[in-house]
Amino acid sequence: MLGNDDVDLNHIGCRPDLLRGHDPYRATLLAGSIWHARSLVAFVSQPELAILVKRIGVDAHAFGIRHLLHAVDKRLISDPEKLAQQIEYDGHACLGAWLQDSSATERNRVLLRLPEGTAAETPAHEHWTAAGQLLSLVVAHFETETPVK
Repeated sequence: MLGNDDVDLNHIGCRPDLLRGHDPYRATLLAGSIWHARSLVAFVSQPELAILVKRIGVDAHAFGIRHLLHAVDKRLISDPEKLAQQIEYDGHACLGAWLQDSSATERNRVLLRLPEGTAAETPAHEHWTAAGQLLSLVVAHFETETPVK
């Protein structure tokens, strides 16, 4: 009930949050995987690919590759640990930028499910620019899945 200046107490919880009830951390991995899709495609070494997939998951890896045309970062990151960290960072920042246009209540319903101190709290300019497009792809993907209760 944070941000209660725009809370309707009669309708709390009646509608899904902006991520349709899905895990915001998963949303960050999906958005970050699109951001770094060029690097994802460059991973062909089986041991390095296994390290990366262990960190971000097979679904985020495949999702990023499927949306290669929407990739933002043009540089290639060849270290799987560093790439996983960047996917998380840029995904969090995009989620934070995307949420800024929402009401405080809607924003808090998502952000309070993330750990404190992520890049969602301080997105950079480039995240503001790309967030709408990337998160629209993520939310569209979520709409094809059964929401998490």
